[in-house]
Amino acid sequence: MTTHTLQVVQHLNPGGIERLVLNLVRFASNDNQVHVVALEGTKDQAIAQWPELAPLAERLFFLDKPAGRDIKTIFKLRRLIRSLQAQVIHSHHLGPLLYSRAACLGLKGITHIQTEHDSWHLDDPKQRLLTRSLLAGSRIKLVADAPRVADHLSELGINTDQVIINGIDTQHYAPGQSPQARHQLQLPTDTLIIGCAGRLVKEKGIDVMLEALATLPECYQLAVAGDGPERQPLEQLAQQLGLKGRVHWLGRCDNMLNFYHAIDLFCMPSRQEGLPLALLEAQACGKPVVATDVGGIPDLICPHSGHLIPPDQPAVLGQSLLEKLRGPINSCAQTTQYIRQLADVRTMASAYESLANG
Repeated sequence: MTTHTLQVVQHLNPGGIERLVLNLVRFASNDNQVHVVALEGTKDQAIAQWPELAPLAERLFFLDKPAGRDIKTIFKLRRLIRSLQAQVIHSHHLGPLLYSRAACLGLKGITHIQTEHDSWHLDDPKQRLLTRSLLAGSRIKLVADAPRVADHLSELGINTDQVIINGIDTQHYAPGQSPQARHQLQLPTDTLIIGCAGRLVKEKGIDVMLEALATLPECYQLAVAGDGPERQPLEQLAQQLGLKGRVHWLGRCDNMLNFYHAIDLFCMPSRQEGLPLALLEAQACGKPVVATDVGGIPDLICPHSGHLIPPDQPAVLGQSLLEKLRGPINSCAQTTQYIRQLADVRTMASAYESLANG
C-alpha cells in the first residue's frame, strides 16, 4: 500500500531546509509518494529563482500565502491534503506547523511529524508558548535534527520523540580534484582558499570571517558561496578592511560540489545554527572545518579534522584558521567516512518513514 506524504515548508527558496526536503522527495522508498507544499510563492516564481526545482515540478504545490496570517491558506492546505489523500504531514518550523495543525483539524487517519531544525528562535517566550500549544496532543511527533537541538528543546520544556540527523547524498558529495573546480569558478590556482557557504544574513557571521581574514597573511583568500540581504554591506566591509582581491563573491552556486572541491578549508562562523547541510557536504568532500560552537554543529563536526571556536570572536577565528592553513591540507578520508556513517540521506529518509509508520 502506498503512503502519501506531504512536506510543508514556508517557501521554496534555496536554503538548507528546502534542499533537505527535496532530498526527502528524491530518496523516498517506492511505496512512499512524497509531495512538497510551500506556503508562500508560486511555482513559476520558485523555478525561475531555483532551476533545480524544475525536474520535480509535478511534486510541488504553492499556496501563495500573503504576508501575515491568512485563514484562506489553511483551507487551501486542507483541500490539498484531501485531494492528494495524504496520510502523513511533515512540517518544518513554526509557520508550517501552525498551518498544518489548523488544516488537519477534524481529519482522521493523519500522522503529523514536525521537525525542529534549530531551537534558538524558541528563546522568544511568545514563539515558545505557541509551539508548545501546537505540539500538544498525541497525534503529532516531534523530531530534532541533532542531539543538541533536542537537548535545548528539553531545557525549554519541549520533549522530542526522536532525533533524526539531517542527511546528504554522500555518493554525490565526495572528494574531487581542485584545479578543474577552481577553473570553472574562476578562482586562483596558486593560493590557499577558505570557503564559506550560506545565505548572507547576520546569523551566518560572514562579517566575523572578513574581520578574521584581515588578520591573516595576504596569501590566504576567501570564497563565499551564497547570496542574501547582507551582501552589499559585507562587500563594503571587505573594502573597508583592505581585502580587495582577496574575497571572491560567488553568489548562488548551482554546483556546490565544485565549490567544495575548489576550497582548501571550510569555515562556518555562524552566530546561530541548527544542523547545516553545508557542514556535512564540505566534510563529505574531505575538507577540514573551523566552525563555531553553536546549534547542532558540535554534534557533526569530525573529531579528526574539525575545530570548534566561540562565535563573534574574529581574533580567535583568525588564529584557528592560521593553525589549520599552516598544517598539511589534504582531503581527509577519515572525515569523509565520518559523514558517510552518520549523515547519509538514505538513512535519514528511512528513519522518517519508519517514524511515520510506527
